[in-house]
Formats: sequence, C-alpha cells, structure tokens
Amino acid sequence: MRDWLLTLASCACACGKDAAAPRNAAGEVGGRDAGARAPGDAEPRDAGALPAARAYPDLATALVATIPADARVVGFGELHARTDRAPVASALATFTGALPAFGRRVSDLVLETWLTAPACGKAAVEATGKIETTVKRPASTKSEIADLAAAARAAGIQAHAMTLTCDDYAAIAPPGGEIDAAQLLTVTTRELARISASAVAHRDREPAHRPWIAVYGGALHNDRFPAPAVAEWSYAGDADRATGGHFVEIDLIVPALADGDPVLAREPWYPLTRAPRDPRAPVLVWTRGERSFVVVLP
Repeated sequence: MRDWLLTLASCACACGKDAAAPRNAAGEVGGRDAGARAPGDAEPRDAGALPAARAYPDLATALVATIPADARVVGFGELHARTDRAPVASALATFTGALPAFGRRVSDLVLETWLTAPACGKAAVEATGKIETTVKRPASTKSEIADLAAAARAAGIQAHAMTLTCDDYAAIAPPGGEIDAAQLLTVTTRELARISASAVAHRDREPAHRPWIAVYGGALHNDRFPAPAVAEWSYAGDADRATGGHFVEIDLIVPALADGDPVLAREPWYPLTRAPRDPRAPVLVWTRGERSFVVVLP
C-alpha cells in the first residue's frame, strides 16, 4: 500500500480516471464531436485504431480552443517530472512558455508548491528535503516553478502557493520516520481546494475580473471523474461547487514521462503518446468526458 501511495504522490498519475469517466462510443462527451472542427483546428487525423483527437500547432492554441467559454476554475494536472524518468522538457516548462498567449484570461494561478515556513524551523526544512527526495523531484523543478511564477507576474496574474502548518510537516514527514504519502496527498488536496475557492470568492466581488482561475499541480488532484479509491485526493468537486459547475480539468501528458508505465498504458489516451505527429500540429487533445480533457504534448 505504501509503495502505491508513493507512486501516486510522485507521479500524480491519471490512474483510474478513465475507468470512471462517462463517454460515448467515440470517446467524447459534450463539446464538439471528435470530427468537428473550429476555425484554426488542424485537419482531422486519419488515426485508424487511435483514439479520436484534435490536433493543434502548440499548447496555447490547444488550450484556447478547448477550454469552454464559461470556465471559471481550470485545473491543470501533469505527470510530474522525476529523476528516474527520461530527462525531457517538462509539462511545467511547456505550460510556462504557453502562458503569455492566454494569460490575459487568468486572474490567479494556484501552484502545487509551498514556501518552507520559517516558524517551523529545522523540521520544515528537513521535511521538505525528505519529500523532494522521496518523490524523486528533479533539482530543475524548483527553478521551473520560479519561472512560472515570474511569467504569471509578468502577465498580471496573482500567484499563490500552498500553506503548510508545523503540524502538517510533522504528519507528512515524522522525525526519524518515512514520508506519509497519504498525508502528503491529503494536505495538497486541502490546500488546492482552499486557495482556489478563496480566489473565486475574492474575484467574484470584483466587477470586472478576468474569467479564469488556474490551478497547476499533479494529474491526480484535478480529477473530475475519480475512481473511489482516490476520490478523496481530488479538489475538483470542491471547485465545481465553488463555481456553480464551471470547473474544467486539463491533463498535460509528456509522452516520455508516461512511456513504460503499466498503469498508464491501460488508459484510453495512451496510444496517442506513440502516435505519429504532423509537425505542423503536434499537440493532441482527447476528450475524456464533460469538461475533462487530456492534452498529449509533442
């Protein structure tokens, strides 16, 4: 059980998502059908046995075309980069590069990260280091998060980090003990739900706010269709209630980070990670269900 939880905590994988998501025979629910095209969409793919997907020239174009006009909170979920996976461009870095193209639509960006609390002293520093080592977090991730925060500021977006209490640090990383992965997932879910709901309430008091609040984290926490075993670690239900049903899930998949994972290989979208790409439109979007999409990056 502990190894399974650590896998979830480190990969934040989409395990169980697609088994729970309602869909029609084409793999599409709501929005445009797989064969429909909007202005600027690439030509439909002759995918054969591949899942139906739409193709776009870049991530920014894909997001603007895919996210519904009435979206309020958009939960972006990634497969986290890890030291034991291929050293490729991360979803985080790709998202940062795309942000300027749609940032004017975003008022707030909630990040699945935290600043070490000075009040918690050495315990917080040691716990943070233990977490980073256990989940195999690359050293580059810290600078990539800083790059995203800087890009948000440049676009006039208010960035938010999670707040961990001293009790949280002690529960997640007990002194002399191993990481409690369940506690890490629980605290992360609590914070992403709390901050996003607070941002919605705050912006709704402004007469002319930007339409989207973005949440960026692992692809477990933003799950609109969670399997029962992991449902407690998704903030999607809370965000849906806070927005009156206007939460949207977007998963960002880097093929090399999914490659060889036996759980992910069972997901309906997985063949798209190995599909040939048109270099003019290498970003693929698959519709999991209502207001739920998987974006397979180049």
